[in-house]
Amino acid sequence: MSTRIIGLGNSILTDDGVGIYAARELRRRLDESGRTQDVDIVETEVGGFALMELMSGWPHVILVDSIQFAGLKSGTVIRIEPEDLHTSLRLRSVHDIDLPTVLELGRKLGLSMPEKLSIYGIQAEDALTLGESLTEAAHRGMKEAVNLILEEIRDSRFEIRD
Repeated sequence: MSTRIIGLGNSILTDDGVGIYAARELRRRLDESGRTQDVDIVETEVGGFALMELMSGWPHVILVDSIQFAGLKSGTVIRIEPEDLHTSLRLRSVHDIDLPTVLELGRKLGLSMPEKLSIYGIQAEDALTLGESLTEAAHRGMKEAVNLILEEIRDSRFEIRD
């Protein structure tokens, strides 16, 4: 097993949970195909140092989370390249480290950080309302992201059903 998928979010805040729901759908689809042993799937609400620990030791990590970018249509899926992320110059606390800092710090500490990192963001329509289901737009985006992630991890050993 060389790929870890990390679904990020809070499943009781409507679309903020889209990463968690994507992880569950990926697990379901991989279970049906009998390929769960090929991929490790984690659901989490953490960031910062805890995310560093979750990524350490995995050559390939796929992160999936909600995003809230101005001007982006709800449910839109984007793939963000790690080099497109920029380190924040101002952190509110050492607990708030961002993803580029997590990766850099992990490497400086001698941890085996991912050689390949893929980040899938799904534009949230509503990430503030208490609720344990996605909006229709986020649900469509989640399904699209799941298909894109399955394509990414698929190789000659994978035969995953829709």
